[in-house]
Amino acid sequence: MVIKIYVFDKSDGRCLYEDTGNPEYVIADLGDDKDFTLTPPPDNSKQWRWVDGEWI
Repeated sequence: MVIKIYVFDKSDGRCLYEDTGNPEYVIADLGDDKDFTLTPPPDNSKQWRWVDGEWI
C-alpha cells in the first residue's frame, strides 16, 4: 500500500512538503515537530497553514 501525506509544522501549521510511500515509513520519518494530513492544500497560490482541521 502506498499513501501520500501532506506534512506541516506543528507550531504554526505551515505546509512543509508532501511525501509518498509505505505508511509505516513516511509516518515514522516525521520528527516530533511535524504532523501530517491526508488532505492536500487547495493549490500552490500561497503558503497554506493547517488550522483546526482545514487549510487556511
